[in-house]
Amino acid sequence: MRLLDRHMSLFSGSLRTLMQRESDRRRWADSSYAWLFQPYMGEEMVALACQVSPGQSPVVSVAAVIFSPGRVHTSQAWVATLADERSNSATLRRHQQLYATDKVLMPNAEHLGALAEFIGNRPLIGWQLERSLEHLNHLFKLGIGFGLPNAQVDVGKLHYRQLRRLHPQSEMRSQIAEALACWQMPVFQWIGVLGDATASALLYLRLQREAARHV
Repeated sequence: MRLLDRHMSLFSGSLRTLMQRESDRRRWADSSYAWLFQPYMGEEMVALACQVSPGQSPVVSVAAVIFSPGRVHTSQAWVATLADERSNSATLRRHQQLYATDKVLMPNAEHLGALAEFIGNRPLIGWQLERSLEHLNHLFKLGIGFGLPNAQVDVGKLHYRQLRRLHPQSEMRSQIAEALACWQMPVFQWIGVLGDATASALLYLRLQREAARHV
């Protein structure tokens, strides 16, 4: 996977996480989900964005976008808001408006399984990905029994590492818009969680090209 070779050190995974993934792989070896735990041998990745409302019954808006070295497939993105019957209706409407989602789905095994199959065993990338996955993985564990086992890379950390190479005194910025501006990338037309996921994918590809220039 040429797309990943330069940044293997940025893949998240504590020893505890890796042990949990291996335990899940063995547990689900005879299930229809077994293929999700197998190594991915292609060049596609999935950019993930997730926004969560606070509260006892959080509302979660998610976008997953498949991309390859030459193209981001926004027309085939998985975009939805996950909310159960206990979620506050006003919060739900506000989430859909803020994050531009058309579908509201129950976070049950059927819908979470559909998202897992859309992502497949491709590596996941995203801005501050660990924070985005925290609550989403909680829903996955409740709904289908395991968190997403995919390899993961945080685009924010990748951005910061490459920026420090060029400007050692630079400071870490917390907003993806600042990172896009730093690399002189244009404003994108997409909004909401789809916009966040698409921007993460395009920024990742831009950083890959930048890294190739300095090999």
